[in-house]
Amino acid sequence: MKKAFRIPLAALLAMVCMIWLVPSPQAFASSYGLAWSSDPVTVYAPPSGGVWYPRLAKRSNTEWLLSFDTNAGGGNTRIVVTRTTNGGQNWSSPVTAVSHSGGNVGNGQMLVLPSGEIWLAYRLVIQSGSVYTTSLHVRRSTDGGLTWSDLPGGTIASATANSFKGVWEPHLEYINGTIHVLYADDSPAAVGTTGLQNLYMKPWTGSGWGSRITLSDGVAAGSRDGMPVVTRMNDGRYMMVFESSDVPGHPFVIKFKISADGLNWSVPRQTLYVPNGTGKKAGAPFVAKLADGRLIAAFQTDESSANTGDPFTSMHTMISANNGATWEHKTNVFPVSDTRSSNWNALMTVDSTRIVAVTSADHPASGIYLKFGHTLTPANVNLVNNPSFETANVTGWTTYGNDYPQRILIHGANDGVGVPAAHGSYFVGLAGTSGPASAYLGQTITGLDDGDYTMTARMRSSGGQSSCVMEVKDYGGAVRQANCPVTTSWTTVTIPTIQVTNGRATIGFYVANTSASQWADVDQVTFTRNALTLAPGKTYRLMNPASEKMLEVDAWGTANGANVVIWDDHGGANQQWTLVSAGSGYFRLINVHSGKALEVDGWSTANGGNVTIWDNLGGDNQLWMPVSVGGGSYKLINKHSGKALDVAASGTANGTNVQQWTDLGNSAQQWKLIQLNS
Repeated sequence: MKKAFRIPLAALLAMVCMIWLVPSPQAFASSYGLAWSSDPVTVYAPPSGGVWYPRLAKRSNTEWLLSFDTNAGGGNTRIVVTRTTNGGQNWSSPVTAVSHSGGNVGNGQMLVLPSGEIWLAYRLVIQSGSVYTTSLHVRRSTDGGLTWSDLPGGTIASATANSFKGVWEPHLEYINGTIHVLYADDSPAAVGTTGLQNLYMKPWTGSGWGSRITLSDGVAAGSRDGMPVVTRMNDGRYMMVFESSDVPGHPFVIKFKISADGLNWSVPRQTLYVPNGTGKKAGAPFVAKLADGRLIAAFQTDESSANTGDPFTSMHTMISANNGATWEHKTNVFPVSDTRSSNWNALMTVDSTRIVAVTSADHPASGIYLKFGHTLTPANVNLVNNPSFETANVTGWTTYGNDYPQRILIHGANDGVGVPAAHGSYFVGLAGTSGPASAYLGQTITGLDDGDYTMTARMRSSGGQSSCVMEVKDYGGAVRQANCPVTTSWTTVTIPTIQVTNGRATIGFYVANTSASQWADVDQVTFTRNALTLAPGKTYRLMNPASEKMLEVDAWGTANGANVVIWDDHGGANQQWTLVSAGSGYFRLINVHSGKALEVDGWSTANGGNVTIWDNLGGDNQLWMPVSVGGGSYKLINKHSGKALDVAASGTANGTNVQQWTDLGNSAQQWKLIQLNS
């Protein structure tokens, strides 16, 4: 590894000016939204009892902890913690982190400290007759979440009331380098008998919690403000989301505030989301920052259900690409039936390409479920929302007028149709009812990277319609259609080689029946990106999944021999590389900022041979072969040396050197190639 060097002040100032003059990076397909995988991962399903309030904490890009409330097996609620060591695919048996023989505990939320210690804030409720004592506390773990003990001085707040009032929903977060805890308070001491609720925050002093700071005065606003969550925005400011009751006609809506320093919250309340439909609610919000700087908010709402109330809410997300000025791309991440729920949700950004959402749901059965959202569209993953209609409704799909439920019908095993579903228990029928009728069912999938996609569905139809098609449109090309098969047997219909170029695609089904006896049935819809291929002439960022950092030319160098390192993703041109085909599977990687090629310095063939940039001379030491290792990652093998592009000593810190090394197949030699749109 080359020794670090000091940069003179004048050069540093010049560099800063140069950075400001560098053109902004090209737009990513993810600017159009976020692509969610169809299939959830089951984290935990209790044999009996319930589960609520899941919260995630990341120790590394593959090791996460998840806490949730449960009364599985009976007794008072307690908080348990489960662990994954393979990025959310498998989870350990839960261990109890907090329990109390005299009361119920809940609202657990964790924070991983730089030391590796983990804190878990929670709520305790003890009832004695009509008197409720509520309190907020913190426990800690020094062994990665296996065992837990009380944090000395960790009591946050307490309250006593002659009704179910008190302090709730603690949320730990670093603000300006200091641990703070946010919480809600509807105790008589805080709001009297108004029925409203205030939001507060306290800093950690090193031995206890300091004086409270008012985040939102619900009494002054005439609102029952609750469930505060905060994140730091890309511009250094802080956003807090919370539920509010200050919009007439809705029990709760989602509001937010933005603080310049995270400490002064005497700023305007802004509206994030008001649900559609009088009497409908949106509550329990969460907010996180995606790796590309956009904000994503989650909340539960009953607007997608025919019923009203928390037992019928489901998790939705929205995205802001302009620091909260506008919110769009509303998605029902965990669709459920009209009599079920997916709620008390949370989000966690994993790396530059993925975010995870987690929910406590009773559909398809009681459990904690997790889904992946992708800013780099994965291959061979179904991206259709509610693809087999197992919610027994059309949640996630768009219909028009009175198409649903008059002409778009949900069929199940016992509704008299007499045909099993192609997959699961339900399917959709598009039918005439009392005469000629048309119907449309569709959805727009966002957050798609440029590439080759395939749409399929299992279909059958009576025939005779003036039009009966499966289609895809709004993907950057002409409308593509496939006719419905005229058969009583389920038949796979395919539209292949859909070349997405604008970050989204609208898939759908349309029929125009000429009589009431005509029908068309749809089930098991898929929309998947085909196996990823690298495109010559396209520009990519190279992200090392182990460190979540990008391959870049150090200090924006442009001279021959400028060093190459890993660094946080900032989207700059020194982190952008254009692939130039050299034939036989090899490519030159040309840095966009310098115009120079990635090469092994001095034609070295030794382990540790340094990697730099140099004039594009076309030598074998500048040729690299990408070899897929799965999951969208590649190893890059140098033609001259036969060795792999490697992060020195498997480092994860900014500035870690990049070199070549014998192909070991480890995470230090894996690179995700994230394509930029042209």
